Amino acid sequence: MYLTREEERILAGEEGPSRQLAMKLIVRVGEALGAERLVKVSHVHVSGVSYSNIGDYGLEFIEALAASGRVAVYSTFNPAGFPLGGLEPPYAVPREYVNKQKKIIDTLIRMGFEPSGTCIPYTLREPRLGEHLAWGESSAVAVANTLYGARTNREGGPVALAAALVGRIYLWGLHLDHNRRPTKLVKVGASIRDVLTAGVLGYIVGSSFSGEVPYIEVNPLDKWQVVSLCAAAAASGNTAMCIIKGISPEDQGPPLGVEKVAVDRRDIEAAREEVETASIDEAELFFTGCPHHPEHVVNKILHVLERHGVSRLRRPIWVAIPGSAARSLRRAIAGLRERGVYILPGTCLVVSTLSRAGIKAIATDSVKTAFYMPRRHGIRVALSFLEDFVKKYGV
Repeated sequence: MYLTREEERILAGEEGPSRQLAMKLIVRVGEALGAERLVKVSHVHVSGVSYSNIGDYGLEFIEALAASGRVAVYSTFNPAGFPLGGLEPPYAVPREYVNKQKKIIDTLIRMGFEPSGTCIPYTLREPRLGEHLAWGESSAVAVANTLYGARTNREGGPVALAAALVGRIYLWGLHLDHNRRPTKLVKVGASIRDVLTAGVLGYIVGSSFSGEVPYIEVNPLDKWQVVSLCAAAAASGNTAMCIIKGISPEDQGPPLGVEKVAVDRRDIEAAREEVETASIDEAELFFTGCPHHPEHVVNKILHVLERHGVSRLRRPIWVAIPGSAARSLRRAIAGLRERGVYILPGTCLVVSTLSRAGIKAIATDSVKTAFYMPRRHGIRVALSFLEDFVKKYGV
């Protein structure tokens, strides 16, 4: 692999052992993949910071890099295993788990990471067209490539962490022009009008076209419908990029000479039945915010409660938002808890300790959640709109 003089100095240990270890990791992975050189990145987003995911070995790796290393570029991290900002979760978390999770977060912040705790880093710093990133969160990767035209592969947590210290990643995969060209044409005959249905479409795209770059012809979608589609596609099939007609900045029209696939209303309905594993009657709570909601969704939930005259809920609503929003929303969070709405800054049920809580079924408007919860926690999931849950369980 070709390295610049600066990169050679880092690899030789002239800028400290942490940066040397980081560069060794990136170079070795890049060489194994066949990358010819490295490329500078302007934003790193690290996944796998939940203690549920990385355990003691991951914590030790982070501490080893933090011993003499600080981030070289703007760097953010994914949701933790319990709410950040000093908020008590509505489910039990072992004290030892809390202490080790706090140690992970404190170490990252000491290294220079933004106190982010979110899977939607594009709301903290918007990517630019053609910009090189090193991101590890699957849904964020798909959004960066699809919605913004930035360039990133889905990096493993250790590799993304290493990239943060040296500001480089290997020039491979979706960093290269020829790997970003559409390889399938998906013509959607059904109307997509909400995030839930967009997520079901994403599930079809991911499970049917894993490893492809699908070009999707669909009615105009808003930003959060695209986010929902990308998140479900990344979960069900590791899809890291789509081209959506009229939305993706790299859209150059329908591709020629590729396989064409039609998706209609019956396909959407069948996929929803495939994903759904419970009914709303069985749901012990409603979870929304996977991917995270921006903080203004708190006001929207208040409006839903007021519109239906709900003073409290018989079954609670849990809402995941970025950890950086915890302080500004503290007063609203306290008021919502009295009504049965729990705001969860900086965490996500997918990477939490919820499997220990004895919960058997939940409802959600997130297809990504519906895909992961049975597999990771053994919890069955009903797909529902928040407003329907409020009408059913509001008092």
